[in-house]
Amino acid sequence: MSRHHRQIAVHAGFHCSGSEEFQRFLGANRAAIAAGGYDLAYPGRGGAAGGSFDCAWPEARHSDDALDFFVPPVASALAGAARGSDSLIVSEHDLAGRMPALLAGRFYPAARKRAEVLRAALGRPVDRLVVTVQPYDRLFRAAWSRVALEREVEPYADFVPAMGAFAGGWVEVVEGLREGLQAREVTVLTDHAAPEELLMHLAPGLRLTSPVPGLPMPVITDSAITMLQRHYRQGVRFAPGQRDRLLAFHAHQPQIARESGFAGLQLADLRGRYVADLATLARTDGIRVAGQIFPAIAAE
Repeated sequence: MSRHHRQIAVHAGFHCSGSEEFQRFLGANRAAIAAGGYDLAYPGRGGAAGGSFDCAWPEARHSDDALDFFVPPVASALAGAARGSDSLIVSEHDLAGRMPALLAGRFYPAARKRAEVLRAALGRPVDRLVVTVQPYDRLFRAAWSRVALEREVEPYADFVPAMGAFAGGWVEVVEGLREGLQAREVTVLTDHAAPEELLMHLAPGLRLTSPVPGLPMPVITDSAITMLQRHYRQGVRFAPGQRDRLLAFHAHQPQIARESGFAGLQLADLRGRYVADLATLARTDGIRVAGQIFPAIAAE
C-alpha cells in the first residue's frame, strides 16, 4: 500500500470510557500490531514515549486563526510514531476536550477545533473514527470521580446543577469530531468494548492471534475517593505507589450503592436525552451506532 493511500483510523477516547485500558492493550501488543501493518500513536500522551502535553490541544476560547499554533506539537508526536507501516492507528484519550469542563456543564465545546488540529497534523482526512459514548449521568459521576482521584475538589452535589443543565451533547460532539477530522466512516459504540473489539472496529482487517492483555486498570470506589479527599484536604501528598495501594485496599471493601446525584425527573430527562441523541446519530448518514444499550436505558 502506498503512503498516499495509507489508512488512518482514529480512536477518540472520551473520559471514563476505557481509553487508558485500550492504550495499555495497544502498548502490550505493539509488535504484533506493527507486524500487521499498523503504526501506533498517542499524541496527547507524548507519542509513543508517554507523558502528556495538554497545551497542545486548543480549547473553546481559541479562535480559528490560532489553531495553527497547536498543530506542530501534535504533528511532532505523530512523526515519532511513524515507522513506515501501511496504516496508522491514533488513540487520543481526550481528543474532544478536558475533563474539568464537564463538571462546569460544558460538554466538550472544543471538540471540533481539537479534531481540526489533529487532521492538520495528520496532513489529510481520516478514514475511520471510532468513539465510545455512555449515558450522561454515568459520565458526569465518573468524571467527578477521576478529578477527585487527582486533587481536592468540591463535593459532587455542588456540580450537579451545572451538569444537569449542560448544553450540547453526543450529537454535537460526534458530528464535530467527524467534521473536524473529515472522517469517511464513524462508529459509535454504546457499550464498554473490550480492547480486542475496539481494535477490530478501528482495523477490521487486523487479527491478533494471541493478544496480550494490558496491565489491569485500578478499581475506583466511592470509599477510596472519600479517603483520598480527606487526605487532600489535609495537604497530604502520596508517595509513588501509595495511592494505588489505597485504591486496591478499598476495591475489596463493601460499598454503599452509589446515587446518581440527580433528582428523579432530572435523571429521567438525562437518560431520555441520551436515548434520543443516540437515535439521532443512528439516523445520520455515515455514522454507525453499535451496542445494546438502547433497551437497557429505555427500561430504566
